[in-house]
Amino acid sequence: MPEKVSDQETQSQGKKRKQNLQSPRPSQGFSQRSITDFFGDSTLGLDVPTSRPSSPKRSRKNSEQPELPKDMSTPLNEQAWRRISENRVADLNGLPPHPRDPPNPNTNIVATKPPRPAPFQPHAGAPRKLHIKNLRKPSKIDPDVYFNQTWGSLEAALAAIFGSRKISASLEELYRGTENICRADRAGELYIRLKACCATYVGDYLKDSIIACNSWKDDAVKCVVSAWEKWNAQLGMIRSVFLYLDRSYLLNNANPSLQPVEPTGLELFRHHIILAQEIETKFMDGIMALFERDRQQCSIDASLLTRAVRMVDSLDLYETNFEPRFLAMSREYYDRLGILGATSNSLAEYLDECSQQLHKEALRCERYRLDPPTKRSMGLILEEGLLKNQLLILTDQGSIEDLLQKQDHKSLATLYSLLDRIGEPSSYLRLAWEKHILTVGRSIIEDESRENEMVQRLLELKDSLDSFVRVPFKGDDTLAYALRESFGTFLNARTKDRSEMVNSKPAEMIAKYVDALLRGGAKGTSTGTPGDEDARLAHSLEQVLDLFRFIQGKDVFEAFYKRDLARRLLMDRSASRDAERSMITKLKTECGSGFTQNLESMFKDIEISREAISHFKTTRNRAGNSPNVDLNVLVLSQSAWPTYDEVPVVIPLEMAQYLESYRNVYCEKHSGRKLMWRHALSHCVLRARFAPNVNKELVLSALQAVVLLLFNDAEFGTYLSYQQIKGGTGLDDKQLIRTLQSLACAKYRVLQKETKGKDILPTDNFCVNRHFSAPKFRIKINQIQLKETKKEKEDTFERVAQDRQYETQAAIIRIMKSRKKLRHNDLIQMTIDQTKNRGKLDVPEIKKQIERLIDKDYMERLPGGETWYQYVA
Repeated sequence: MPEKVSDQETQSQGKKRKQNLQSPRPSQGFSQRSITDFFGDSTLGLDVPTSRPSSPKRSRKNSEQPELPKDMSTPLNEQAWRRISENRVADLNGLPPHPRDPPNPNTNIVATKPPRPAPFQPHAGAPRKLHIKNLRKPSKIDPDVYFNQTWGSLEAALAAIFGSRKISASLEELYRGTENICRADRAGELYIRLKACCATYVGDYLKDSIIACNSWKDDAVKCVVSAWEKWNAQLGMIRSVFLYLDRSYLLNNANPSLQPVEPTGLELFRHHIILAQEIETKFMDGIMALFERDRQQCSIDASLLTRAVRMVDSLDLYETNFEPRFLAMSREYYDRLGILGATSNSLAEYLDECSQQLHKEALRCERYRLDPPTKRSMGLILEEGLLKNQLLILTDQGSIEDLLQKQDHKSLATLYSLLDRIGEPSSYLRLAWEKHILTVGRSIIEDESRENEMVQRLLELKDSLDSFVRVPFKGDDTLAYALRESFGTFLNARTKDRSEMVNSKPAEMIAKYVDALLRGGAKGTSTGTPGDEDARLAHSLEQVLDLFRFIQGKDVFEAFYKRDLARRLLMDRSASRDAERSMITKLKTECGSGFTQNLESMFKDIEISREAISHFKTTRNRAGNSPNVDLNVLVLSQSAWPTYDEVPVVIPLEMAQYLESYRNVYCEKHSGRKLMWRHALSHCVLRARFAPNVNKELVLSALQAVVLLLFNDAEFGTYLSYQQIKGGTGLDDKQLIRTLQSLACAKYRVLQKETKGKDILPTDNFCVNRHFSAPKFRIKINQIQLKETKKEKEDTFERVAQDRQYETQAAIIRIMKSRKKLRHNDLIQMTIDQTKNRGKLDVPEIKKQIERLIDKDYMERLPGGETWYQYVA
C-alpha cells in the first residue's frame, strides 16, 4: 500500500516539480522509470489547483493513476484553448500552473490545430493525490560486495572458457553484471582483473602446453598455430561476455594502456608465446624450413604454412620478425641455386630453370598471402641471385649464337624477358646478334658450290631473322636496326684481294633471281594460296626488293637486270607484263627515274615496234602482196638496249626478200635511220609434216628454223652431213653445234643423228626423224643455252666500271660547278654521297677521276699547304 506523505513533504516535492518544469531543457517524454528517479519510489500526493471542473465521465481509476504526457509538446485540451482565447496564461506542458507561479506575460500561443483532450486532467476543486506504483526499489547492497560477487561469476566463466567447458551461468546475467560494474565506474578495475586472468592463462597454461607437446621440437609451427587458433576461439567468447566493457569503456579510451579485449589478447599471446625465447626461434625456423622444403618441391602442409603466415601478420610481427628472416633465407637460397644451375646446365636449361623459379615464387607469394612489399623484394632477390650474378653466363656470345643457330625461339624469348627485368636487353644481345648475322651471311655469300641458291638462302635467312625480332625479341627497335646494318655489311663487303666481280656477286645473283621469277611467274614460290599466282609473284618480288635495298652496288644489278629484261622481251618469255611493269615502278621508287630510264625506253621500243609492223602489214596488203610468211620485227634503240654481237647466217631467199621489204617501208617512214638485223635473237613458228598423218607446229629460234628448212630441198629420209649443214646455214661451229644438239639430242628429237651420243662431231650426219611423235600439236623446242662464260661476266663488269667513271666525273663537275671552290676532303665526301645509290666508290678511284678532270681542264688545283680545287668555266 502506498504511504501518505505530510504537507511539508508535499510542499517540498512541489518545489522540486516547479524547478523541473521551469528548467530550460528541451521538452521530452516521461517514462515510468524516469519519474521514479525524479520523485523517489514513495507515493506522492500533489496539490494541483485547477481552474475548471473535472470531467464527469472521468473514472476514479484514471484519477488515481493519471497518465503523464509522453511529449512536452502535446496539444492543449479544450479548456486551455478557451483560456488562450481569453488572453489567459496557459502552461505549455499540459499541466495547470501552480498557484505560487508568477504569471508569464510573454506567453502567447497561437492555435493552428484543433484542440484535443489533455493527457492529465485533475479533478476540479480540492487538490488530488498522484499515485505511482511498481517502482524499482533502490539497491541497498554494498558496491564492493556486488563487484566481488559479479567478478566471481565472471572468473568462473573465464575458467570454463579456458578449460573448454560449458559456462554454468547465464550469458545474459554475465553481460548484465559487466554492464552494472561499468555503470558503477569500476570498469578500470574489471579490465585489470580480466587482463591478469588472461595473462596467467596464456603465460602459464597455454605456453606450458605448447612446450609439453610431444612433437614440439619436430613441428613447432603446428603446435604454435594450434594454440593460436585455440586462443582465438577462446578470445572470441571472452569478448562476447565482456562486450559492454569493450564497447563502452575500452574502445574509446584515450589511455594507450587500456586496449580493447581483442588487441589485449593478441598482445598477451605475442608477448608470452611468440616472443618467448624458447619458442620464437624454433617457430620462425620452422616456418623458414617449410618454405625451403616447398621450394625443393617436397610435400608440406600448405594450409599450415598459410595459417602460420596469417597468424604472424595478425600479431604485427610480419615486418619485424618474419619478413627480414624470410628475405635473408631466400637470398641465400637463390644465390646458391644460381651458382649451381649456371655451372651445371646449358644456357637453354638454365633459362628454363630461371623462368620456372620466377613463376613458382610469384605463385608461392600468392598462395601464402605474402604482402606486396615482400613480393617486390622477392622479385629483386631472384633477379640478383639468378640473373645479375650470372650475367656473364646469360650473355655469353657462343651460347646465344648456338640458340640462334638452333632457332630456339622459346629460349631466346625467355632470355629476352629475363634480361628485360634487369636492364635493356638489346644492350646485352646486340653483339652476339650482329656476330651471328655476319657469320651466317658471309658463309652464304662465300659458298661457291651453292652459288645459284644464294638469293633463296638469303631470303630464308632474312625471314628467319625477322621472325626472331618479331617474336622472341618483341619487336625491339635496336635489334631490328642491328639486323639491317649487319645485312648491309656482309652484302657489301669488299676484300682487296678479290676482284670487283667477286665482291659484287650478291647484286648479280639478285638480278638473276628476279629474272627467274619474272620468267617462271609464281612457279616454285612458297607464299600465297595455290590459286593466287599474281599475289605470290608480287610477294616474292617484294621480298627480293627488300634484299635489293641493302645493295650498294646497284649499278651492277642494273647491268644484269637490263640484259635479262632484254632477253625476256625479245624472246617473249615474260610470265606477266604487269609484273614487269610493277617491278620497274618499284625500282623507280627506290632509285629514282635515272635508274630506270633505259628500262622504260625498252618497253617503249616494244610498243613503237608493234605500231611499225602494223603499218608495214597494212602497206603490204594494199600492194596485194600477201606471202606465206608472217613477220614481226622489233626495232631497238641501240642506246637503251644491251649490245649484241652479230651472228652471220644465211637466211632463206623468201624470208630475206620479206625482210628487205620491211627495211624499205621503215626507212621511208623514218629517214636517216639504219637497221642492223640480229637473227640470233629471233624466233619463229614452222609447220612440219613428219608422216601423212603427223602434222605439228614447231616453235623454234631463227637459227633452228634455218637448219630445218635445209631439209625441205632434200628427199625425205636423206642424210645431210655436218659440213653440208654448215655451208647451207653459214653458222660458225659454236652456234651450229648448239643448234644441232637442240634438234637431235634434246627432249624433242626432230632430227635423227646417224651415230649415237649427245656430242656433235664434224663427221656426223642428220636426217628428219620419221618416227617423231608428240602428244601436243604445238611443240616448243628450246635452244640449248650456253652457260655464261667468265669473259662475258668480265665484260659486263668492265662496262659497269666505265659507267662508274663517267658518273663519278659527272658528280665531281656538278659539285664544283655549284661550289666553284672546294677543299679536297669535302669534295671526296660529297662525291661519295651523290654516287652512293649507284655503287660504292673507293677513295683512290675518286682521286683518279679528279686528276683526269684536272688534265682535261675542267678544274684546277690551287697552290698552298692545304689542297683546294677551283672550277674552271
